[in-house]
Amino acid sequence: MKIFDINNKQHVRILKEEIQRFKYILKEAKQYSADEIWAKMSPKDRMSALYAGKCEETYKDGEWDSIPAASQDLIDLSDYELAVMSTMGMSSIQAIKKFVTNDSSVQQVINKFLEKINRQTLEDITYKHTNYLNAAIQKYLAAKNPNPSSFDVTNIDWKDYDGTKNSGNWEGGRIS
Repeated sequence: MKIFDINNKQHVRILKEEIQRFKYILKEAKQYSADEIWAKMSPKDRMSALYAGKCEETYKDGEWDSIPAASQDLIDLSDYELAVMSTMGMSSIQAIKKFVTNDSSVQQVINKFLEKINRQTLEDITYKHTNYLNAAIQKYLAAKNPNPSSFDVTNIDWKDYDGTKNSGNWEGGRIS
């Protein structure tokens, strides 16, 4: 009995499915790179991650691979993954850019948000940040008067959009 028969339609179909699945796995693995995420993290973010992993501060300027494996297992880098590294994040960034295209005054909300989280461009923000920013933009647009200059973005309560973890409860929302 042959393991694989090129003339058997079912064997060929299964092979095609397995190749497609393998391509998907490779694509997914390529999108998430702990080394790349670590390299793009700010020193403040690295310190937070190291603290969570019970690591010494000396690793903050090094590469991801220099951190002991036992500590790496305790560090969740998904909170620091840039939005441009994931499909969902890219969709969120495109939505934000569409808001700007439809209403240029939204750019001031984006600028204020980037300043608050100490980032330079939309490509520097995490997926979580895109969610917070989308919420802030929608809040801004909902409150916007016919006169856009009357809404001052300096008065937005940014505490819900700063990217800090929510202590949470069953009802959701931020507990400060």
